[in-house]
Amino acid sequence: MDCLIFCGGFGTRMNNGEPGQLKPLIKVAGKEILRHIISIYENYGIGDFVLLGGYRIQDLIEFALEYSHESLRIRVLDTAEGTPTGGRLLMAKNELKSDTFLLTYGDSLTNFNLDKCIAFKEKHKSDLIISTFNKFIEYGILDIDHENRLSGIFEKTFAVPINAGFYILDKRIFSYIESIEESFEIDVLPRVIADRDIVISTFKVDFWHPMDTPNDQIKLNAILESNPDIIFN
Repeated sequence: MDCLIFCGGFGTRMNNGEPGQLKPLIKVAGKEILRHIISIYENYGIGDFVLLGGYRIQDLIEFALEYSHESLRIRVLDTAEGTPTGGRLLMAKNELKSDTFLLTYGDSLTNFNLDKCIAFKEKHKSDLIISTFNKFIEYGILDIDHENRLSGIFEKTFAVPINAGFYILDKRIFSYIESIEESFEIDVLPRVIADRDIVISTFKVDFWHPMDTPNDQIKLNAILESNPDIIFN
């Protein structure tokens, strides 16, 4: 089964609003976050990866050359700078060797258990899987009615399910992408959700952490140094 990883963004939030180091290649706990992500899948026997790059593509190519070996095949697909995620995915259509494939992002970590997720998918007869994480809101949440009257408050105890960014998809997804100028999250997924013939199930993970900002990097580095196996639990 192939695994596609979005790796083409400019990473401006990580680099104070300007393009800088390629975010998937920034190190946490001694190695690139991209290596951590690949290791999650390797733990379940996945050995074929396609990095969907654009910005600083040569850096990705060098990464792939350095870490590829007989049982770990890392390819890089140049999907151009500035291409939205839906367009990057569409460009990868001919790179896939099997109908079902995996997709994720090169800037967040989770304890995604692929074996359990596949068993869950089969049990619930799901077509597609989106991983979710219950994210606690760091601020007080106000329940306000239509007349702007306060009817409740949830002080730092309110959690919402967010997209953890680890997917199991199949090639039907490409029929929902209308152009390379589309976002996978904003344009494509809503079309799939609206199609009642497609069963999309959510698979909950217990740990998820992004690396969008320098502060995220510091936090994630501390987490992995104190508990390096957290992404495999």
